[in-house]
Amino acid sequence: MKNAAILFFILVSLLFSKPLYLEFSGNKSVDERSLFEAIGVRKPYFFEFWKKRPKLDPQKLPVLIPLIENYYKSHGYYHVRVKYTIVGDKIVVNIKENRPVTVADISYISKLDIRKLIPFEKGDVFVAEKFIQSKEKIKEYYADHHYCNVDLNAKAFVDIQKDLTYLVYDITSNEPCTFGTVSINAPSNVDKKIIRSLLHFKEGDVYSTEAIRRSYKEIYANEGVEKVVIDDTQRKGDSVPVTVSVSLFPKPVHFSIGAGYSSDEGLSVQMGVKHRNFPNNLKTIDINTRYSQIRRYIKSTYSMPISGHRRFATEIGYNDEVFDGYNERSTLVKSTLKQLFWPYIFQEGVIIDKTVTTDSVDVVNFPNGKLVITSITAAFDLDKRDSILDPTKGYRVTAKASGSVKSPLSDATYYKLYLTGVYHMPLGENTLSFRIRQGVIKSKQGHIPPSYRFYAGGMNSNRAFGYRQLGPKNSLGNPIGVFSLTEATVEYRFDIAKKFRGVIFSDITYVGKKSIPDYRKVYTSIGPGIRYMTPVGPIAFDLGFNAQDFSSYTLHFHVGELF
Repeated sequence: MKNAAILFFILVSLLFSKPLYLEFSGNKSVDERSLFEAIGVRKPYFFEFWKKRPKLDPQKLPVLIPLIENYYKSHGYYHVRVKYTIVGDKIVVNIKENRPVTVADISYISKLDIRKLIPFEKGDVFVAEKFIQSKEKIKEYYADHHYCNVDLNAKAFVDIQKDLTYLVYDITSNEPCTFGTVSINAPSNVDKKIIRSLLHFKEGDVYSTEAIRRSYKEIYANEGVEKVVIDDTQRKGDSVPVTVSVSLFPKPVHFSIGAGYSSDEGLSVQMGVKHRNFPNNLKTIDINTRYSQIRRYIKSTYSMPISGHRRFATEIGYNDEVFDGYNERSTLVKSTLKQLFWPYIFQEGVIIDKTVTTDSVDVVNFPNGKLVITSITAAFDLDKRDSILDPTKGYRVTAKASGSVKSPLSDATYYKLYLTGVYHMPLGENTLSFRIRQGVIKSKQGHIPPSYRFYAGGMNSNRAFGYRQLGPKNSLGNPIGVFSLTEATVEYRFDIAKKFRGVIFSDITYVGKKSIPDYRKVYTSIGPGIRYMTPVGPIAFDLGFNAQDFSSYTLHFHVGELF
């Protein structure tokens, strides 16, 4: 009877056991947040004051303690000891890390210099996951340097008694490989020569996985392509035959319609129709129209791939836009030629822009009238970011230039330059991002439309100000635009919850009425932001405060990270 009573008491205690607060003690080498994640419990950040401290059901401890031990062992602490005690309303997990296993020696036999790919130095704590990742990186490195058949024998000899690890990498490779026969599988309405022209390799070229990656990007740049498979697995000695299989969307005609709101343009509605293979060979034609509170346009674009990794496009459009102090209507014809040498993209073009300025309240700064500007354009883009919608590391450099000479085809001589640099760096699980932009426009003869000037302020500029509201204004309070601009932005992006992310940002702007900004006067914004992650990019809210006057602030809304 006594044993039965004790058993009954234990069962009742377990049945009615309550979750308790969880704390860790003795963890010197592993931060507390990582330990919570190791057992599948999320610890709120310090600013999440509305969330309570994590609690844990004591019944789960016999299962969770081994998870903590295994986490430590995978990070080099093979002698860790983990125990727990219950003190009042909390569980205290006591960790005795003991001495870790460290790297005593590193040796390798390799044709290529792989030292920079080995993530250890002598004396470092041995982390098994890093060792496994290094083997994959070495294979990729050899493949990028034309070696398709590599025998990698990597071992980590662990001496538990001395807590030392000896790393050995032995790589045996054949001679550099070459691409073999290149076979193309494509639908009947796409000429195989077109697909072949999009590849960055041909039979007899030195084998390179980088060439394969570039080929993937260029083929997928054609909107009609649904799927691409470049199979290089059927290797024959030093020769790598390749089969390229391309499939198109079964329904080439694509309709789109949507509505949205942004702090820059207000409410907007957009509609479009596109044929993604018209009439064949990956040519595309589309018609798009958009209506917002300040901008309305309709445009049609036709584009096609041509030989030499190039793409030609022509566009015809009509735009009607409301500015503070004037309205502007323009009819535009544009032709561009783009060269795709991933990650480098070059573009040249010609734009004929017929602009009509009306309803001016300041004819000195915004003269009414018609202008025809025929411009030559050029652009360069180098994109090394890890993601377009949600970058966490890498950089991007873009440069745009346009200009015209006064002639029967153009009413002005001018030039306009715009440079942008972006850099993202990971900080643990978070991201620190930088952007700097420099713009200059110079009108030497005749007149250019007032919309050609730079307008600062807004969600994609300085967030302490409304859209186009930063900089000099006329006597009526309307922004008149500037002829030079320097902007810099820094953002710290951090996770808050599963689908929420926070941002702390600062924007700095210098503007000028001449070709060099006035660096004596700075406009600075600081503020927080929040992001809700979606498949099409984050939905974002930013609150920018004027650092020179905190009573002045602006709320911005947009979709996607700004850079």
